Amino acid sequence: MESARTIQPNVFDKPEDYQRAIVEAWKRFTTDQHMDAIVPPLIAASWRRSWGRVNPDKTVEFTHMAREHLLASQTASFDLMAIARPVMEDIYQCVQKSGTVIILTNSVGCILDLVGDEDVIKIMSGWGCEVGSIVSEGLIGTTSFGLALTERMPVQVAGAEHFVKQFHNSAGATAPMFDISGRLLGLLGLVMPADRYHVHSLGLVAAAARAVENQHQSDLLMAEQNSQLAQLNTILSTISDGILVWNTDHMLVHANHAASQMLGIQAQSLVGKPAGALFSLPAFLEESILQRKPLTDMEGAFNVRERTVNCLISLDFVFQSPDKLQWIIVTLRSEKKVRKLIQQQVGATAALTLDDIPGDAPQMQHVRNFVRSAAGAQASILIRGEVGTGKNALASAIHNAGPWHDGPFVIFASSSMPNELVISDLLGYDESVENKHVSGRPSKFELAQGGTLFFQDVDALPLEAQAVLINALEIGVVQRLGSRRAVEVEARIIASTSANMEVLIAQGAFRPDLYYRLSTFTVTLPPLRERPRDIPVVANRILSRFTRQLGYQVSLAPEVMDVFKKYAWPGNIREMEAVLGRAATQVTDTGVIGLAHIPSNVRLMEANPRTLKPFLQVKVSSLSEMERETILLVAQMQRGNVSRMAQVLDISRTTLWRKLKDYGIDPNEYR
Repeated sequence: MESARTIQPNVFDKPEDYQRAIVEAWKRFTTDQHMDAIVPPLIAASWRRSWGRVNPDKTVEFTHMAREHLLASQTASFDLMAIARPVMEDIYQCVQKSGTVIILTNSVGCILDLVGDEDVIKIMSGWGCEVGSIVSEGLIGTTSFGLALTERMPVQVAGAEHFVKQFHNSAGATAPMFDISGRLLGLLGLVMPADRYHVHSLGLVAAAARAVENQHQSDLLMAEQNSQLAQLNTILSTISDGILVWNTDHMLVHANHAASQMLGIQAQSLVGKPAGALFSLPAFLEESILQRKPLTDMEGAFNVRERTVNCLISLDFVFQSPDKLQWIIVTLRSEKKVRKLIQQQVGATAALTLDDIPGDAPQMQHVRNFVRSAAGAQASILIRGEVGTGKNALASAIHNAGPWHDGPFVIFASSSMPNELVISDLLGYDESVENKHVSGRPSKFELAQGGTLFFQDVDALPLEAQAVLINALEIGVVQRLGSRRAVEVEARIIASTSANMEVLIAQGAFRPDLYYRLSTFTVTLPPLRERPRDIPVVANRILSRFTRQLGYQVSLAPEVMDVFKKYAWPGNIREMEAVLGRAATQVTDTGVIGLAHIPSNVRLMEANPRTLKPFLQVKVSSLSEMERETILLVAQMQRGNVSRMAQVLDISRTTLWRKLKDYGIDPNEYR
């Protein structure tokens, strides 16, 4: 350990010889400023700094810190004093009755505390050296305290090494103390008569200073940990999800405010109790805990005091090492809050099924059979049909018939959105993109994750949005506007159109690659004029809904139904809903809709019956070709299982075998 005192054994055989020499060197320096080579470099440098500031022959008048400054210093140094005092007392136990005083100062050399022999403390007090005195080099000359403060290292100064003659009969050893960032905390030193100085005094005080530093750092780390724990508890208490934490002994160690509210038990009553003491866990949760199997948003119920709490449950584990479990964390989410959140996010739900699609005509039976076989696949479905034929309802039914029926059903209305907003609404955006948005917004693909994204009137998508959609379908990722992060998405795509897609493709208004992607499965809804037998079915279904909504029975007069069957219904089901809705509000007395309640254009249709052109002016396949394509498709879907194929096609196995033979189809090729 480096110190201010450097004794050269080859020059001085005994310490007293060095002291006699240093006394002579001190006299020569204080007389004519001549510095002998015998003076150690640190002492020599300190003497030079002290010359002109302190009179070496005059008794030192100690400077004291002002009372208000001392009180502020003691308040700031309270932790240091509290930590150092036990260490100082331990040192004194080893050196008591030896004329030794242990001194603690702050970072500017102001004495904060003293421990030592009473007679020595009285002598120092007579000098004016007491709590509040400043022992810096600039005020009292060369001492171990002034040197330690200046050099930031442990030092010892004995006898005539002191610049002021008043201190030549004393010796001192002092070590600085630093915090974890290297900032000086203060000094810890020993002062004793010069003839009682021991060679190990400096090592003792340096070790004591390190002990104070270590304790100070430990206290800071403990305080920081406690602060972080308090912050964590505060954060957990503000989370809307309930959080329960068990240790490896299955004792509950934390329950936040949300969990306490959901279970109806005070958090203080929950903590410290074993799992299952105040409420019973769902069986699947207990099993997953035993198997160390994480869970995510599983529906379950806690039984609490004969009360059932339904919620979504997530389970996770924190391991201290790969094989050592530390915490079991259970997150509870209220079912009502979750469903409300989903409703707010996706903005739509799929409530209809295939049973809600009206129609008994063969065309509609074929549509239902086709949808049942195609709904289970992940490929896209394109729904074609005239305006008002029920494409939205069929999309909802397809979603509910598929494997992702529990996921969200998100509708993207392509035709009702300005072109400049289509991309931002489709892709979403991150926070503060181009300083236009305060907060981010997820893409429609993200909102439909694990469910269905339905593009209404997909033909109205701008070419730029078509490129986005084809990329999402091919790559399976999207990137929000203003973001560099690619998000993986997985959602079923359903699209609808009332346009002639072949013409749009030929005109360059629609990308052919997107059309082929969307039309993996294509279903066409026939207009009402092509299935007149379904007109009464559709009308009665609409009237039943109005009856429930209005609260009174609504029906059609026979002559009205005759008119309906003759009308071409260019607006299809949507037009019929509008006609019946307006008429239903006018028949509150009898509830029977007569000809007087029907618009004139519908009543006078007999004079100009069904002159509308077909929906698609394109070349169509023959019935036999369509039948063969349908059988091939069903064979692929059912992997050549003839029984299931017959069930889907709604024909007997015998009829199916005959058609397979006629069309040269071998079902074994699809197994």
